Amino acid sequence: MPLQDTPATSPRHFLACTRIGLVIILGSLVGCNDTATQPTPPDSPPSPTIASGPETTTSPPAKAPTPSVDPPQTPPVVHSPAETVARDLLAHLTANRFSTAAKTFSPEVLKALPVDKLKATWETILAQAGGYQSVAATAEETTIQADQVVDLLCTFERAQLVFRISMNSDGQVAGIFFLPAPKPEPTPAPPTTSQAQQGADVVLNVPGATLHGTIDWPSGDGPFPAMLVVSGSGPNDRDGNQAALKSDYMKKLGTALASHGIAVLRFDKRGSGRSRFTQGKEKDFRFDSLVTDARGWLDLMRKHKNISRVGIIGHSQGSLVALLTAQATPVAAVVSIAGAGRSIDKVMEIQLTERLATMPETRDQSLAIIKQLAAGQTVATIPPPLATLFRPSVQPFLISWMKHDPKSIMAKSTTPTLIVQGTRDIQVTVGDAKTLKTAQPSAALVLIEDMNHVLRHITTDAEQLPSYSNPALPLAPELVPALLGFLEQELATRPPQ
Repeated sequence: MPLQDTPATSPRHFLACTRIGLVIILGSLVGCNDTATQPTPPDSPPSPTIASGPETTTSPPAKAPTPSVDPPQTPPVVHSPAETVARDLLAHLTANRFSTAAKTFSPEVLKALPVDKLKATWETILAQAGGYQSVAATAEETTIQADQVVDLLCTFERAQLVFRISMNSDGQVAGIFFLPAPKPEPTPAPPTTSQAQQGADVVLNVPGATLHGTIDWPSGDGPFPAMLVVSGSGPNDRDGNQAALKSDYMKKLGTALASHGIAVLRFDKRGSGRSRFTQGKEKDFRFDSLVTDARGWLDLMRKHKNISRVGIIGHSQGSLVALLTAQATPVAAVVSIAGAGRSIDKVMEIQLTERLATMPETRDQSLAIIKQLAAGQTVATIPPPLATLFRPSVQPFLISWMKHDPKSIMAKSTTPTLIVQGTRDIQVTVGDAKTLKTAQPSAALVLIEDMNHVLRHITTDAEQLPSYSNPALPLAPELVPALLGFLEQELATRPPQ
């Protein structure tokens, strides 16, 4: 999943969004994990009116006027200039007036998105989300440096999307976005009596935060071997979900392993679910804090009377966390699922070079910033299109992340390790998995045909985005057998941790 784990915008989430079919970024780069407008009632259609012609019937005699009170008049809706531009642009798109829509674009956006490409983009959205139906009556507006950003919640036949525009100080459209509509976070239900008796909900106090998690217990009597699961980057909760991306991939993984006799502890990462920061802010957060959290959970698991041996599973960014944790504290086994084989600065360089191919100036600016961060230096001035991705408060975290090279860490590993990678993953490649395998020849490598980044089996690109927000989809059928084939051997033969 998505570039950092903080309660605010996730750069890696931005990168993920730019690579998922329906989530299309056009023009400048306002981060796709910004807070967007919550669902609101759509506009009501106007009441029909009938124009009257000259009166032709005989009117009754006039009567004395009866005193009356006029009903209060509803004031006309007044939109801000930026919201007006956004609504007009959306109206042009829905009416197929692409040439008119393009007249509002800045020169940079028009160069990257000429009329023919704008038309093709809109047709792609309609093909995936269904016909356009309505737009919300209210908008969400924010300011990012000099740009005004407007979010409009749009309803299509098969999905709700946030239509976002960024308007520069010249009143031109500097960016167009279609993002998944966020879903309201449900209020956590109190644990039932049976859950409390089983100890399903667990709490861990670490420096700067109180973390909350769940243990998926196998049926029967323990003690059981157990795995800690560390999710990918972004504000993921214990189920593997974020506000706008709900797939339950971690919940399904935990349940599946528990049904085969392996307990699983999964948790809300800092800044997500119930794991709120108790002190410190984004600017004080570092990558090594993720390793501290994982070590704390493993210590808690080792002390549990119903757990025998422990291992760790890391997904995406969690793969790097798992590898570093295994070097700091002994575990019986490590599983890397969709883990990058390159340092995150290299990943960002490749992805942004690809994403910004039609915006050479912004591309070169982003690459220069990455180079400076990789050298351990913060960047004081960030161009407005990159303000969310490289905001000053997140730069220390990125610098601390860039210091870790997964290939070098894997080469030093002495723990039995399984590398799992799906061939339909658009965020991490098979090449990454092979890089990790080359670094540690003793590691086992399993490639799962047609599995994507959220561990679902898909066969077409059109299935990518829906799978990120469809918790009803099952896990790829080959995944759990591959994990069990490795874990049952390592957790059974290794001595208790």
